[in-house]
Amino acid sequence: MLKNERLSIHKGSSLKSVLTELETAAMLSFEDSVPIPAAVNHSKEFFTHELKSIFLKEWICVGREDEISNEGDFLTHEVAGVSILIVRQTNGSISSFINACAHRFARLVQEKSGNTKRFICPYHAWTYNIGGELIRAPYMEMKNCFDKKTNGLHLVNTEIWEGFVYINLAKEKQKSVSSRLKFLKDEVVGRYDMASYKTVMRKTMTWDANWKNLIENFTESYHVPIAHKKTFALHKKPLEVYYCGEDNDHFCYHRAAQEADTGSGAAHPKNNRLKGEWRRMMVDCCVFPCQLITLMPDFLWYITVLPLDIGRFEATWGVAIPLEVLADIPSSEYENWLSELSDYMDTANDEDKILVQALNQGSASTILPKGTLHPIEKNLWQFTKYLHKMCRI
Repeated sequence: MLKNERLSIHKGSSLKSVLTELETAAMLSFEDSVPIPAAVNHSKEFFTHELKSIFLKEWICVGREDEISNEGDFLTHEVAGVSILIVRQTNGSISSFINACAHRFARLVQEKSGNTKRFICPYHAWTYNIGGELIRAPYMEMKNCFDKKTNGLHLVNTEIWEGFVYINLAKEKQKSVSSRLKFLKDEVVGRYDMASYKTVMRKTMTWDANWKNLIENFTESYHVPIAHKKTFALHKKPLEVYYCGEDNDHFCYHRAAQEADTGSGAAHPKNNRLKGEWRRMMVDCCVFPCQLITLMPDFLWYITVLPLDIGRFEATWGVAIPLEVLADIPSSEYENWLSELSDYMDTANDEDKILVQALNQGSASTILPKGTLHPIEKNLWQFTKYLHKMCRI
């Protein structure tokens, strides 16, 4: 058994049995709803199935557009075992490629981020420009009819929405991100203009839990007053004021206005985008399957959660801040401000890590109560319905 692998009979649950359990849970009304069935988070067969049914088909957020703002800036990201190379082009657009040389598939770029004019394979020095075109292949003139034009990097579908970069690995053309999230932008988050927020940090963490455990945790704020006393609970949003959003095939969200209309969590006086209670409104949303967003008038926290194994995931997260807020920070104090913000976010993540890993540990048991959901945990039920829709055979 692997170091982080947890003993559980659920691991051997067949795909058919897990899909039956998932369908039963998804078909319940919200009033009768129950948590995600335990086997959905622990079955090896289901884990393999969801990689194919979800992560190799859906749009996955890989970062923020302003993280690669200059020509030749790049990020790498791994989705379901596929390494992706995301690059800012000469014309200002962003392109994504499979991070593997077109010769014998050696990984082309090992770094998480950087800037370059060309990518050179460490194996045989095949060289590509930032547009993915092969520009040098040493000694390949020895092969008859070798054509550099047909041996470029494998292009991946890429789209920008609200400042976020998404890739899609499906062979078939998929409905665009902008059309999928039209309601979310038009009715909820568009008023904030997230794309104008400036990214100030990006980190990656690995936890011993199923990727869906973090989705479960993030999509409900019932735990915030209890678990986040050092961080998010300080915004003082009573549970009674939370509103859970409409059902949708591509996202779920909930929102709540804090009491204070000034200070942390509220709009800057120079913010002329937000009106009324939206000047102190927090929105938590999940763009299915695995992008999590906490959006406030003065703050944006975003996470992409990707599975590494049944009981292990990697979460890449970042924070972005509106320009009018950043303008108030003296340059001499910026590094100290950023350090304090980083400590704050690390504390919030530490508060959540205990819960998320406990959720994975507890649900490994084959003897469990029936379970139920609180009225402001509607997003969990919506996520269960999404899983069923994507994974059914």
